[in-house]
Amino acid sequence: MRNLLASAQLFSDQLSTSPDPKVQRFAPKLMRALERAIAFCQSTLSYGGAQEPPPERRTLQVEPLIEEVHEALGLGLDVPIRWIVAVERGLTMEADHDQLFRVLVNIARNAVQALETRGARDPARDQIRITGRREGSVVVIEVSDTGPGVQEKARTHLFQAFQGSTRAGGTGLGLAIAAELVRAHGGEIRLVPGTIGATFSITIPDRAVDLDTRRGERVRA
Repeated sequence: MRNLLASAQLFSDQLSTSPDPKVQRFAPKLMRALERAIAFCQSTLSYGGAQEPPPERRTLQVEPLIEEVHEALGLGLDVPIRWIVAVERGLTMEADHDQLFRVLVNIARNAVQALETRGARDPARDQIRITGRREGSVVVIEVSDTGPGVQEKARTHLFQAFQGSTRAGGTGLGLAIAAELVRAHGGEIRLVPGTIGATFSITIPDRAVDLDTRRGERVRA
């Protein structure tokens, strides 16, 4: 798969010379999608054999990143799934852009697949909601869906590769990689109990903050 995508990338390079304005508009998005697909294949091949590189943390805007995730999933106006974003205005965080993108795509793709298990889709019922907020020195992003939720038997090993799949035929690798990338940021990812469908909460601290220390301070307070 990686080699096939690399070949497609070579052919796509030629699109940059096309004078067609539509091609000029969409070619960069196609190239970015192929680059990310190749990177995903590489991470899948190396999972368990080599660790992910340390995150290159920079200050990034959260809302534009979520829009990139929306585009990557192909959830346009013709897809009967409502995409709802409720992020604090101007929210920023310190994170590796590409790694956080992969985390959100993996979780949101699971949400899409969960909604697809219902067959005919209804935008009044089938929704994906992403919220983002700052809580002092950490940023919390939650991805929720109105699907059937996570089965009890899948919850025990939810973030373990090849064991925590939330759907039939899945490998669970997406959630395992997401958890690994979040932990590399000193953060945590968890399934929020007691919600309609499934809600995944991602907590990323600023670089100088340790989550365990922060919890201890809360307890003492």
